[in-house]
Amino acid sequence: MPPRDTIHYAVRQSLIKAGWAITSDPYVISYGERFLFIDLGAVQRNVGSDRGNAPSSLLIGADKDGRSIAIEVKDFRGNSPIADLEQAIGQYVLYDLLLKQVDPDRQLYLAIAQSTFEAIFSEPIGELVIAELSLKLIVVDIENLEVKQWIPSPNNGRS
Repeated sequence: MPPRDTIHYAVRQSLIKAGWAITSDPYVISYGERFLFIDLGAVQRNVGSDRGNAPSSLLIGADKDGRSIAIEVKDFRGNSPIADLEQAIGQYVLYDLLLKQVDPDRQLYLAIAQSTFEAIFSEPIGELVIAELSLKLIVVDIENLEVKQWIPSPNNGRS
């Protein structure tokens, strides 16, 4: 299993605070002979749910309206923001392709710190990546453990 990004636990806590139940840490994809590890799997809890972080089979099976997502966490701490972006895009595209095969109802999101969003994703190159790749982002305030923005909202296209 690969090492966790430095913001992993902050993203996890921010999602829980926003009403998501973490069902997998990591979310494992088995495809052919390969195993890949997406950082987190989560399901949106219903209002009034007291199941917390119960096993995913119980949550998903019992939560008809729950949205399920997989989250790849990236901290963009390398020497080059463009190299970090290239690596994040490559992982995102590969994981998205695999999820469409093995768990097509689960949406993939890339979780980043708010500072990363402001530094690269609000620039023209980041805006292009979001628009042309239909990249889904979770922007997290790492210090306050809060989800600041979903691009797009996980509820888009669902009733």
